[in-house]
Amino acid sequence: MVTSCSTTSKVKNQKLSRAEDVYVTLVKDMTAAPVNPELTADVKIKVGMGSFDATLMIRWNESIRISVTPLGIMEIMRVECLPDMIVFVDKTSQQYAVEHYADVPYRNFTGMDFYTLQALLWNKVFVPGYTDMESMIKKVKVTEQMEEGVVLTSTEYDYKFNVDKSKRLVKTYKEGLGYKVAVNYKNFKSVSETVTFPRTIALDFSFTGTPGGVEILLDDISVEKSNWPNRQPISTKFERTSIKEILDKF
Repeated sequence: MVTSCSTTSKVKNQKLSRAEDVYVTLVKDMTAAPVNPELTADVKIKVGMGSFDATLMIRWNESIRISVTPLGIMEIMRVECLPDMIVFVDKTSQQYAVEHYADVPYRNFTGMDFYTLQALLWNKVFVPGYTDMESMIKKVKVTEQMEEGVVLTSTEYDYKFNVDKSKRLVKTYKEGLGYKVAVNYKNFKSVSETVTFPRTIALDFSFTGTPGGVEILLDDISVEKSNWPNRQPISTKFERTSIKEILDKF
């Protein structure tokens, strides 16, 4: 009887250990830096009833650029997200503005910084304030198992990540007192032999009861290395202003 119980306990522990290994591997895969550190795409960004064409360019851990180009002809506005700041450039009015992540609304609740934004756009699991995979592995746990996949939760900031059976991140979400944020990833397509990426990124949010949303439709996605500067120089003729003044025009 003692031998039987001991054997049963050992088998159970082995199964738990294997299951834990599977989840650790999953978290590693979902938080790891991409094999190809660059991603570019033509995008259509829908906000409310309007939309505009743009180009999205990301260089992992270095730069995120959204270049607004109506009809793909001429850049009229550019947003550059760098690890230490966000730069808005309005070419039509020859103005620019600089924002630091510490000033981003609701940052204390969302942990929004360059690395969080990068992960949201690159379909990655993240923990705000951490950039190395080993630290994130310790702070992301499997909190729910479902027929369609699992839910991962970051122990800091309490972000939740729905991962389907194909090991694709299909939803990132978080809510607290007075706010909700959810990013849904849809329409996954192969970009290369090793990369599958969503063609639709839909952000829905609500702050103090006011809802909003942004939908990004991606086309011509590439993970090939390309030649573009992390930060585009700003002409000395441009005048510095506030981000609000620039965004109010659009």
